[in-house]
Amino acid sequence: MHNEEDLPMPVDQLSESPWRNARNVLLINAAIAVGITSLSLTVGRWHGWEWFRDLVLSNLVYANVIGGLSALVIPPVAIYTAMWRPVPRWAAYLSALFAVGLAGPLAASAALFVFGFAGPHSIWTIYQRSVGLALLLVLVIGLIAYWLERLRYQAEATTRALRAQELKREQAEKLAAEARLSSLESRLQPHFLFNTINSILALIREDPPRAEAMLERLARLLRFALDSQQRSLVPLTQELRLVEDYLEIERARFGDRLRFDLQCDPAAAAAEIPAYAIQTLVENSMKYAIASRLAGGAIAVRVSRLPTVLRLEVQDDGPGFSRNDFRDGHGLDTLEKRLSALYGAEARLMIDNGNGALVRIEVPVTEMPSDARLSD
Repeated sequence: MHNEEDLPMPVDQLSESPWRNARNVLLINAAIAVGITSLSLTVGRWHGWEWFRDLVLSNLVYANVIGGLSALVIPPVAIYTAMWRPVPRWAAYLSALFAVGLAGPLAASAALFVFGFAGPHSIWTIYQRSVGLALLLVLVIGLIAYWLERLRYQAEATTRALRAQELKREQAEKLAAEARLSSLESRLQPHFLFNTINSILALIREDPPRAEAMLERLARLLRFALDSQQRSLVPLTQELRLVEDYLEIERARFGDRLRFDLQCDPAAAAAEIPAYAIQTLVENSMKYAIASRLAGGAIAVRVSRLPTVLRLEVQDDGPGFSRNDFRDGHGLDTLEKRLSALYGAEARLMIDNGNGALVRIEVPVTEMPSDARLSD
């Protein structure tokens, strides 16, 4: 028996998957080639501009052969097995990933010979050196693509279900806002994920335990993204764990340019908040107060509880902003609409530009049932 989310949607009603677009595949392959080249420059020695040119071109050939093979094989397998039961579906999908991860490097090594970047006797040597890293990349990107496509499918299915059932206007606006948030996450996550993968690649040889810790944090982020689609409110402790994982991953990329502090009132620990409420504020600070400045900056997250109000604050030392900077359907604009749909006039989002930017959210206190707290 299928759950409602497993019911098939007519193919002609689904928007085109970004993972099956040739331009997107080429961009992803180019990003991977740049990451491999950067790793080679970090751990290797400089041998001149001609060597650098050959290194870049050979990495582009290598990444595009494996990426092209992945784009040809993996999406059809995912579509064909989409309605299977979980165990055989995952067995087939993982088998396809392993097959591409093992066969792709061999085809790429042969392509390097065809394009004159390697001799015929070095194909097997290149394959042995690169198959581990290639297999890891294919598995990570393949699993990421699966979850993102799942989120995209659910967002589109939710929107069409609302239209078909002609729900009341207030309920429709609330769920449509959540669907737009899911779609926004599906578009933005690949950029963050590829940066994370590049950071992991750089750490694999230098600091394997730290690379493993980053992979674990990335897995928790993906799990939260999937679980949060099932309900509008999530435990505050889970949201703060998500924020901490996100900031720790970003700190691996920005180093000392990123400083952060998380504080939570113990009296608020049992509360529930809208999914991605704090995360959206933190991502906004990362974009405008950290990534855009060479010196980086600091982010402070504070959660406190008043008698009937939960207060969420994110402050940075950046240039500040106003409501005129909100983009319709993005970030803080979408978050404010979700707050309005969930709480009406009882929720407030305020901006204060004193020492940097301070964004404060106040919502009515909603606590988890006691049995849910024990299982969290």
